[in-house]
Amino acid sequence: MLGEVAGPLFQGGLRLSEYRAQKSAWEESKARYEQTVLTALAEVSDALVAQETLAEERAQRERQVQALSESVDLALVRYRQGLAGYYEVLDAQERLFPAERLLARTRREQLNAVVQLYRALGGGWKLGASWLPTP
Repeated sequence: MLGEVAGPLFQGGLRLSEYRAQKSAWEESKARYEQTVLTALAEVSDALVAQETLAEERAQRERQVQALSESVDLALVRYRQGLAGYYEVLDAQERLFPAERLLARTRREQLNAVVQLYRALGGGWKLGASWLPTP
C-alpha cells in the first residue's frame, strides 16, 4: 500500500522535471532563433550601408580621376606646344595613377558589398563551369 502511494509521487517529480527540461530546451531554441534573426538583420543592414557608402566614395573617386586625367591631357598639350617641361606631365601622371588605383579598389569593395548583401539576404548560388564565358 505504501509503495502504491509513493510511486505516483516520484513519477510526478519526474514528469515535472521532464516538463522543465523541455521548457528550457524550447526557451534555448527560441533564444538561438532570435539571435540568428538579429544577426541576419544586422548583416543586411551593414551590407546596405557599405554599399551606399562605397557608391558615394566611388562617385567621388571617379570625379577625381576625371579631373586628374584632364590635368594630364592639359600637361601633354602644354608640353607639345613647348609651354612646359616634361616634368609637368610626369607630375600630373604621378597624381593620376594612385587615384586610378584607389578607384579600382573602391569598385572591387563595392562589388564585394553587393556579394555580401546577396549572401546576407540568403542568396545561394552554385558555381560550376556554366558561369564561365564561352570562348
